[in-house]
Amino acid sequence: MRLTIDEFSLTTVSIGLHLNGQPISKGTAFTWERENEHYLITNWHNVSDRDPNTDKHLSNKAAEPNMLDGFFNTKGKNIGDKHLVRIRIRQDSDEVAWLVHPTHKRKIDVVAIPLTGDFVSSIHFYSINKMGSPDLLVGIGMDVFVLGYPFGPGKAGLPVWKRGSIASEPDLVPHVENYLLVDTASRPGMSGSPVILRTYGTHVSPGEVTVAAGAANKRLFRRNGLVGHLYRRDHRRRPQRIRVVRRSNPGPSM
Repeated sequence: MRLTIDEFSLTTVSIGLHLNGQPISKGTAFTWERENEHYLITNWHNVSDRDPNTDKHLSNKAAEPNMLDGFFNTKGKNIGDKHLVRIRIRQDSDEVAWLVHPTHKRKIDVVAIPLTGDFVSSIHFYSINKMGSPDLLVGIGMDVFVLGYPFGPGKAGLPVWKRGSIASEPDLVPHVENYLLVDTASRPGMSGSPVILRTYGTHVSPGEVTVAAGAANKRLFRRNGLVGHLYRRDHRRRPQRIRVVRRSNPGPSM
């Protein structure tokens, strides 16, 4: 029996943050490739366990993680086969392993962790910026999908696709704010998730409308585009407005 898995489902990485083996939090990340170098992209508040606005700790442990566990696609195995990679993200000297925005620093709640070392050879990378991404129109009220792990990696290691809608005017970014809003019901574990726009049948690009069979996808991170989303850590089960960060000059020149 032939099984079909969406290519974007292979771009995400379920992550767990730890301090000396003690679990702190969980989240989502995705991989990015530039000049044959690989990066893991997630939220700054995931790796620091601090609120980027107040600098207060987010967990009741008041601890900053030093290790990140990620479930990566295994090279040479069936699609969906994952294995655990443990990455040290903070040294005892407090030196950290991630890159931040060169201008706005942690005010852009996104980090890029360079993936280096022998473990890289065991990973089959599906970097999200290497996926097809036509120039689709992005407008307020349009549906998007947030790909993340509210329940951890699960048996298949594949993300949950949560539907949302663009809730603020995209063209005002970055002239008014460095982010736009996505209205969605989010949960813990979704921090750092990529956001994609998907259309079926009729695809609207700037200046034209195309009718074609199948789906068209636009990852909402371009050179001047969107990178992930910010979960505000409100654990009540109600719809939330999620900030989607737009970067005018991404850290590792994504």
